[in-house]
Amino acid sequence: MKPEYVNAFALRKVVNQAGEALEITLDASHKYMENNVTVTSNGLENVATPATDLVASMVMNRQTAVSLRDLLVRTLAGEE
Repeated sequence: MKPEYVNAFALRKVVNQAGEALEITLDASHKYMENNVTVTSNGLENVATPATDLVASMVMNRQTAVSLRDLLVRTLAGEE
């Protein structure tokens, strides 16, 4: 069953030759189990397989990524 919300995140980073981040992409996606019907020697079987749908990608430069990190830190500061 597909969720109605994003439940998985991934980061991709592009760096220059010195190793400094030039661009960071934040991918947001649904991860869920999908039911498929497969034919076997015993007949039809339902098989649950993992599936992922990409919802959005946000491309950020270094300063935007740092600002997002700082916002998250400030938002979660009192929740220990």
